[in-house]
Amino acid sequence: MKNKVENLSRNFINLGWNKGQFNLLRQYCSANFHYHTTFNQQVLDFSGYVAFVKTFRSCMPDLEISIEEVMVKGDNAMVQSILFGTIEKPFFGLPASNKLITSSVISTLNVVSGKIASLDSMIDIAGIQRQVSSPIAVDFPLNIN
Repeated sequence: MKNKVENLSRNFINLGWNKGQFNLLRQYCSANFHYHTTFNQQVLDFSGYVAFVKTFRSCMPDLEISIEEVMVKGDNAMVQSILFGTIEKPFFGLPASNKLITSSVISTLNVVSGKIASLDSMIDIAGIQRQVSSPIAVDFPLNIN
């Protein structure tokens, strides 16, 4: 079971964040999937998650998530990864810049009946702010419902 949860977690993050293959990604999710991130207080369903990731990817076209470690306990995984990319379009109050930024990300995933039921991501907002010398607009309106 451990390898199945680890592989599911790695594939889910890679398909969405690194490849943007959202139609394929949908098959990995339970019907009641939800997503939460430190960037926003809203809890998003699958459609909201896709819109959030698309926004991130459109503003950081060279975005890549490098998965460093996956720890599994039962049906839960904790994924430690590094986000890196260049902000080409302003978003969340961050200005466009040609500077490569990096950030630590810790994500927790819950698997129910072989499908991802939830993803929660904690992104090092303070670290990003130090790199771009600009505050992040946490809870920036996503216009997602």
